[in-house]
Parts: sequence; structure tokens; C-alpha cells
Amino acid sequence: MNRPSNSGNRRILVVDDTPAIHQDFCKILGTGLDREAALASAEAALFGDAQVQRQAFELDSAYQGQEALALVIAALEQNRAYAMAFIDMRMPPGWDGLETIERLWQVDPQLQVALCTAHSDYSWEQMAERLDLGDRLLILKKPFDTIEIRQMASALTVKWQMTRDAELRMSNLEQAVEARTQELSDANIIVQNSPTILYRLRGEPSFPLMYISHNITKFGHDAAQLLASPNWAQELIHPDDQAMVDAAMARVLERDAQGASIEFRLRTGDGAYRWVENRYIPVRNKEGRLFEIEGIILDITERKLAEEKIALLARTDGLTGLANRATFSERLGQAFAACQRGATPFAIFYLDLDHFKQVNDTLGHPVGDLLLQQVSERIKRCTRASDVLARLGGDEFAILQMDMAEPANAGALAAKLQTSLALPYSLNGNQVRISASIGICPYSPSSANADAMLAQADLALYRSKDEGRNQYHFHSEDLDQQVLDRVTLANDLRRAIERDELELYYLPEVELASGRILGMEALARWNHPEQGLLGADAFIPIAEKTGTIVALGHWVLEHACRQMRLWRDKGMAPPVITVNLSLAQIKSGDELVRDVADTLGKWGLAPSDLEFDVTEATLAQTKWTRSDVLPQLRELGVKIAIDDFGTEYSSFDYLKTYRVNHLKIAQSFINAATEDPDSATTIRAIINFARELGIGIVAEGVETQEQRALLMSTGSTTQGQGFFFSEAVDNRRAGELLRQGRIVPSAQRVAAGAASGIPQEPSEAWRE
Repeated sequence: MNRPSNSGNRRILVVDDTPAIHQDFCKILGTGLDREAALASAEAALFGDAQVQRQAFELDSAYQGQEALALVIAALEQNRAYAMAFIDMRMPPGWDGLETIERLWQVDPQLQVALCTAHSDYSWEQMAERLDLGDRLLILKKPFDTIEIRQMASALTVKWQMTRDAELRMSNLEQAVEARTQELSDANIIVQNSPTILYRLRGEPSFPLMYISHNITKFGHDAAQLLASPNWAQELIHPDDQAMVDAAMARVLERDAQGASIEFRLRTGDGAYRWVENRYIPVRNKEGRLFEIEGIILDITERKLAEEKIALLARTDGLTGLANRATFSERLGQAFAACQRGATPFAIFYLDLDHFKQVNDTLGHPVGDLLLQQVSERIKRCTRASDVLARLGGDEFAILQMDMAEPANAGALAAKLQTSLALPYSLNGNQVRISASIGICPYSPSSANADAMLAQADLALYRSKDEGRNQYHFHSEDLDQQVLDRVTLANDLRRAIERDELELYYLPEVELASGRILGMEALARWNHPEQGLLGADAFIPIAEKTGTIVALGHWVLEHACRQMRLWRDKGMAPPVITVNLSLAQIKSGDELVRDVADTLGKWGLAPSDLEFDVTEATLAQTKWTRSDVLPQLRELGVKIAIDDFGTEYSSFDYLKTYRVNHLKIAQSFINAATEDPDSATTIRAIINFARELGIGIVAEGVETQEQRALLMSTGSTTQGQGFFFSEAVDNRRAGELLRQGRIVPSAQRVAAGAASGIPQEPSEAWRE
């Protein structure tokens, strides 16, 4: 259905206690000639000299939250609802922004909101407790940018219209997706003149493009061709930026992710590149399975060019060539705003050279300047190109460590800086040694603002100085201890692998009907010299964060294959031994394939003796990055099982492209199946689906006879593992079970285990 471009709801309510703000919004979004002139230069920068037909917005004003509520109620009664509202955070003496949003959403849940704030009285966590921080709410930081306001107004009013138009009442998931796509296509003409590109990805590997707005033509691309291309992402993204986009996509795929933001270069139809900001929003159903991924692309090329020009205009330190204080403050503000939109967190480092004044006093200022220059070079060598380095003045330096996954990464960089800066300097024939004190403040959702973070880093620096210099501290003692504990445990783990302090436990996989043992899953345990026997969940996440997971994975593979050989020599080996495979190992590529082949050959095992467990989330990320490691392992003859199946994605069609051997039904389904008919139906659907594809089923976390009976009632030969049969056991007990050949559940043992609260082996313990 063709719809005129002015048929959408472009009614906007501005809620602010300052009259001048209302006037500004009228100039930016209204119909007056002043607004036309004000936007002419910005529009020319975005679109060149081409004439673009602009559409005005219909604006109403409210100066307090109570007045806004009355206007919204009146608009609903007149069937002329507002599409969105710009709402100020502080509006004394009445309701503040949060209470206003709460009241407005009570009467109009569809209202899209941009919360305007410069200094919020609330942390992000406090806001999340009071508001649903979903896709109805965006944060607009003051001072405002004209283009950003216009883009936000266009995107949110269009989103309101599409949401209102889309009446999805289909029982079949595929019908629902098809209907939603059609609604988006119908709405395409509404957004074609917007500078914002909207798109949607289907929520299943390999996340195909199912919709992109027509205005992608402004970049020289044809929407239909992109929709038909399996390589659409590679066609649009600069090769050097692909890894960053992949990392952002990985964050979106995490179960609890609210969204992500990434800046990259987008290729135009003529082969040039434009800088864009891409904002992802995952859409999940009530069970938490990914339905689709919504995206917004904003052209920020002119902003990037302006930043570069500003940087060339005396925005650097004349002595060291690093950024100066003004540039650092600007980049800090941008990084903080990006994190609030879902970008990877960063950390602020405040560095001060210990006893630098003595160098100046004894050797002279020229030598002191040489020292500052060499310190700058060493800091550069310790950091990455994406980090921001600055000299704030004197012997004070600052660093923005970008893409900081966790505070332990900041601690690792601080240790690296201390080691490098402490090495001797040769300055005009003088040997000089100097150390540095460092303060660190990592970003967190509760961070108040950029200036507050910088102040906290400064306080942490003074803690380092007060406690003896030549050390680093975080802005809180608790964080200091957490990072120290994690770094210590990571170092201990490296030594544990070398000293053979680890051992494998084995979780039997059995045939549900007979109890016959069909496999053993190898699970890592750590005999820590001080903390005793540690389960995988105590050290695997640290191994993943520090990169030790690859060495640990090799150790597990080696010892599992060795144990399989010992069992075979004794004539009691299970048909298969299962090893968990992490994303980091898969990313090692051909190295992993060679390691698997060499290890199997070393212990005289056939590839079919080995099965790798891969989670759905790991599978999705390897599919997105087009890794061929799993297909190579299948060609080698190794078996593949998909762990926690059914928890991540709403469609299972992507499995048709993988030659997997087993699907492992998540324990959450098993636990709910005996009481929840929907969960039981889901299990039967998975089993029937697997049967059609010739894929085996393993049920995880089988704990009761009732669960076992329900699984057996499907009529398919099904395997299971769980406390009903056996918990994970050491190799001695595993050998005893294998000699018996089958496990007959003991009612007394099951009852005792249930009463003691013994946990099942957590399926996430090894997982990405």
C-alpha cells in the first residue's frame, strides 16, 4: 500500500520548564522560514546540493509534567495521540523527568520518549528500576546538536507509526515475521527522506537482513539487492572495521544485553566510505529467545571531519604531540555518551610521574622535556591506536582506554605502563630512572557523568601517591580488591596448567530407557593449593577474559583423549567422550583443527570418538563471522553437539546448514516441563524437529523420574544426563560406572541429593 509521505504521525510534545528551550525546538523542528534557513547548511553537508523535501513536525508545549499529562490525555481522547515527547530531566517545582515519563506511560504506553538531561540526579541503575529502559526511551545529552534532534524526531515518530500500523496477531512465528516485514515495507515511503537508516535482522544465525529502509539509496545502494545478498554486511562495512562490528554484534547477542553502539565506515555505491554510527537493539520474546535485531544507522561523517579539523587547530600538546586537556575532555564526553547508548565501556587513567621535580632541579628543564617526550613514546607503545592519550600539563598524563571489557583489563594496562615507564632513560648522557603513580576509574552504568569520572580517577591517583607511589589504584577499595583477586587467580591458573593442578571430572550421558552409558562429558576442576577443589564456574570466566582459555582448552582435550585411551585399553571405553569448546578456541582457526588432529593421532583415537559441545551463542557468533572451523572439524570426522539448545533463538531453521550430531535440551526446559505445558510442548517440538533432520537428542539436568518419563513419552530414543543418574565424578568413579556399563538410578540417592541441594553442573561453566 502506497502512503503519502505526510501521512505519518509527526505530533511531538516538548516538556520543559524553560521557554527558550521550546523556542529552540520550534526553530529546529517547526515549519517557519527561520528553521528552514537554520537547517540549510546542515542539510547541504549531509546530502550535498540535492534538494530534499522536508517535512515539518507538529509541536505542542508543556512547561510542567502535570500539564504534559493533561495534554496527552486530551490528545488520546481526540484520537490524535502524540508520537513522541522530548522531556527535560529537571523541572522544579513539579514532577521531574522520570516521574513525568512514568505518569505519561501509564496513560499512553506507546509514547516514544527522548529524555533530555545534562546532570542527572539518578544513576542508570536507579533509572532502570523505575523505567522500562527499552526501545521506547532514548537519552539526549545537553548541549543539544541540531542534526541529532532532527534525526531523533524522525526516527522515533516513524517508529511510533510503524508500531501502530503493525497489528501482528499470528500464531506461527514465521507468519509473524513475514507480516512485520510487510508492514515495514509499507512504511518505507515515510522514512525515505529521513537521514536515518532503519533496518532489521532476523534473530537467528547467520542473522540475515530482512528489512532496510529505502533511503539506503542515499549511500548509493539498492535495498532489494542488499536484502537478496548473503554477504550484505561485508559489502557495507570497511574491512578494517569488521572486527569492531563483530565485537559489537557479540555484545548484542549476550542474553542480558540492552543494545550496543558502534562507529564504523560504511561503503558507498561508488566505493567511497562514510562514517556512520550504528545502534543495535535486540528484540526478545518473553522466554528470552532472540526474535530479531533492530538497527539505526546515522551518518556522522561531517562530525568526524569537524573533529579532525579541530584536532589540527592547536588541539595537541606542543611538547609531546599528544592530545591536550581540551581535546581529552571532549573525547571523554563523547566516550561517555557512547557508553550510555550501548558502546563498550572505557576506563580513565590519570598518571603522574613520581619525583619529576627532582629531575628538573638537578638536570635542568631541557632534560626534563626530553624525559616527558620519552615517557609519551612509551605510553604510546603500551596502548592501542583506539585509545586516547593526553598530556594534561606538567608531568600529568591521561589515557582513555577504549573497549575495556572489564576492570581487570584496566589493571593489566596499568601494570604494563608501570613496568615500561620504570625502565631506565638515557637523556643527553644522563641515566635517569623514574616511576609513575596511576589512578583509574572504569565506566559503569552508575557513573554520574564524565567530569565525575575524571574527578574519581584523580582521587585514585592521590591514593596511589599517599600509599607510597609507584603503584596504581582504582577509585574504590572494593574494586582494587576485586581486580587484585582476579589478576591473582588468572596468574595462579597459568601456573596451575603448567604444574598439572587441574583434573577432569566426568558427567555420564545415558540412554534414558535403559541407563546404558553412551558417553562421558569431560569437565575441568582445579585443585587450588589454598582454596581447595574449584568448579569450572570459579575460573573459566577468568580464563576467557585473560586469554588463558586456549591453553586450558588444549589441556582438557589432551587429558580427555588420554583418559579415553586408558579406558579403551581396559575394554570399557564409552562410545564417545565430549569436550566443551569455547569461542576463543574457535577463533584460533586452523590452529585448533591441527591441535585436534594431532591429539587424536597421538592417543590413537578415531575422530568419531570425540564430540565437541558448542553453545547456541557461540554458534551464532561463528556463523556471523563466517568461521569455517566447525565445518573443518566435521570434515575431520569429529562430532558436534549444540548445548543449551532452544534458549537463544526463536527459529531452528539455521540448523539445517550445520551437520550437528546432537542437540542438548537446556536444563531450564527440563525443569519446567513437568509443570508447564508450553515447555513440554517445546521439548516435543525440538525432539520432532531433530528426528526429521537425523539429529540425536541429549536432555540436560534430568533430576526426577517424572522428567525422565516425560522425555521417554516422546517415542524417540533420547539420551540424558543429570543427577537422576549421576553427578560429575572423578576418573576413578567414572571407571567404576563404565565397568558396570549402565546406571540404575537409586531412589535413595536421588532423594538425598535433592534434599542436600547438590547443584547440577552449570552448562554455562565453560561457555562464552
